[in-house]
Amino acid sequence: MGLIAALASAVLASAKDLVSKRLAFRLDGTASTFASFAYALPFYVLILTVMYLMGEETFALSGAFLLLVLLRSITDTLAEWLKMSAFTHGDISLVVSFFSLSPVIMLFTSPLITGDVPSFWGSAAVVIVTIGSLLLVYRPISSASWNGDNSTSEGTENRIAPNPVPGSFAAQKKAILLAICAALFFSLNSCFDRLAVKRADPVLSGFAMTLLSALFLLPLIVGNPVRLAGLGSNWRGLWIRGFLEATFMVCKLTALQYWQAPYVAGFQRFSLVLSIIGGRVFFKEADFGRRLAAGILILGGILLIACLEED
Repeated sequence: MGLIAALASAVLASAKDLVSKRLAFRLDGTASTFASFAYALPFYVLILTVMYLMGEETFALSGAFLLLVLLRSITDTLAEWLKMSAFTHGDISLVVSFFSLSPVIMLFTSPLITGDVPSFWGSAAVVIVTIGSLLLVYRPISSASWNGDNSTSEGTENRIAPNPVPGSFAAQKKAILLAICAALFFSLNSCFDRLAVKRADPVLSGFAMTLLSALFLLPLIVGNPVRLAGLGSNWRGLWIRGFLEATFMVCKLTALQYWQAPYVAGFQRFSLVLSIIGGRVFFKEADFGRRLAAGILILGGILLIACLEED
């Protein structure tokens, strides 16, 4: 059951990222983050209603569970905001590769939060992930290109554009920084997820966390006509992503009932390869071969960490 839930969450995460990238062209990071939570709530309510009618849900809550929901919602809100902002600045295949570092960061956060202690060999496997990350960001071009120098060799005039060209490597640097910060917060909320599902079922846990995260961001949406208009004009894509968000979270939290957080996070990195392929197919992103090779290398390292941790 844990394997099925983990693999399902990986596929759903990749689909959700592809929809988020498309929406990033039309919504700012704050509006997109709020929508990822708000549009998932009706699907949670539907699932909870069916479970209640079937006698599978008792809505049992405790103080410890509510505290974990609060902590998880804070970290998830920050992580999702950083993630959506990263999508607006970088290619999906590049951004999701840095998201993949969250299980590595979890090797340090899990012992402090959940008690999952990394093994020696698990720590050694971080080297594989690091090599994959270096391969991902390496590009045989000049440092001027890295810094956004868009000058040409034609003629005698060399000018640096005031802003990096969209899609250039310089324009991706902000996305990389945002993605690394998002990975840190995703590692924290996965740890809180692991603790929360020990006190309530996955659907109720996901609903409570999603509701609180949406409430955190609601003041930034209400009264902002631009963001409200963006939500209204992109309703179809937002509802699709809301469904993907709800089902992804239920699958992820279900897997956490059976496996430790690093193991689940490792399996979820299967979405990395899917997102790189999707970025190439749907958005015609460049450097596909190098990014796919780096993504597979990172995936292999994280799966090794997850397998060692499970042992």
